[in-house]
Amino acid sequence: MATIQFPVEKLENNRFQVSVDLTLYSKDVITAAIYKFSHLFYIHQQTDENNPNLVIVIFEFKEDNALAADIPKQFCNELIDQQLRHDVNEQFGHIRDMIVEEAFKPVNK
Repeated sequence: MATIQFPVEKLENNRFQVSVDLTLYSKDVITAAIYKFSHLFYIHQQTDENNPNLVIVIFEFKEDNALAADIPKQFCNELIDQQLRHDVNEQFGHIRDMIVEEAFKPVNK
């Protein structure tokens, strides 16, 4: 059985980076997931120079906190959550729009 490589690398100065595969997650999804962590980190994203299908997301703590081991894992879970929300919206968003339109339609008496 192959070993699964977790896409996180610890960096110096209380920073870490996560490599995100663009074949799995859209750029909008990555940005939405990043936003959920912006209260804790200064965050920078860039395309990997060697692989244009990878986005490197670098997190730097705003405070001098020790890196909690589960934060990168929480970010990866947030990517999955945001991608699922994106996919559901793509597939069924028109239904939500019709419901909202109907709910706010003027009432005729």
